[in-house]
Amino acid sequence: MKLTDIKANRQSWIMAGSVVLVVAGLLLAQFLIVKTAQWFKEARERRIQKATDSVTPDRLIARCGPSAEDETTDVFPVVRRTMGYKASGQRTIVFTFTRSADEPQNWVLLTIKDSVGDTSYETPDAKISALPCLDSTK
Repeated sequence: MKLTDIKANRQSWIMAGSVVLVVAGLLLAQFLIVKTAQWFKEARERRIQKATDSVTPDRLIARCGPSAEDETTDVFPVVRRTMGYKASGQRTIVFTFTRSADEPQNWVLLTIKDSVGDTSYETPDAKISALPCLDSTK
């Protein structure tokens, strides 16, 4: 074997190794980008879930201000509170809470509905889209 053949062979191996490292680096970068995007999406979903799961009349007032409509009905042993917030256009978003008469701080959110179309907001994203002030980042 000649010296020039050995150098050419060595240079080919170095180039092949460099290509393999670059491709591996690109695959790793793609993997990290996808995982980071997924992590951000899941963090947002957890934040929205937490914000919508912990809605009480007091937190609703603190986040969104006083309601346009607020009605409390006491039918022992249950207290029902309905709060309406004006949304875009003619819509009013109606929140319905209940609690037992002997536990004044344990409100449970029953429903969020649209007064015009009687649309019910079941998912956390739908609840946030109905009344964006529920989102803790806003």
